[in-house]
Amino acid sequence: MKSLAAALFAFVITTSLTFAEDSPFVGTWSTDWGILVIKGSEEKLTGKYSGPFVGTIEGKVTEGEFHFVWKQTNAEWGSGVFTVSDEGKKLIGTWGGGESKTNGGPWTGTRE
Repeated sequence: MKSLAAALFAFVITTSLTFAEDSPFVGTWSTDWGILVIKGSEEKLTGKYSGPFVGTIEGKVTEGEFHFVWKQTNAEWGSGVFTVSDEGKKLIGTWGGGESKTNGGPWTGTRE
């Protein structure tokens, strides 16, 4: 019984790690707003960025697009959307203040 429980536990852990790595958005990106580190799975992605500004992003992937809300330590916030290039090396997106995902401009980067 213990070996069945141990095998089930190992399966759950391995499966969870596999799903987390399946998202093309997960990784470290060098962006025009600094370094962005994204973690999680398609169900929920979170990230932290640092550079001229420091903050977090959180959202989910819908039809190949990562829709997120960003929040900075200075209490500013907004929305954005990312896609990843076919080869998985470029992050392409836009950000905006408040509910707009575009009025702030582009937010792009390359995978480190």
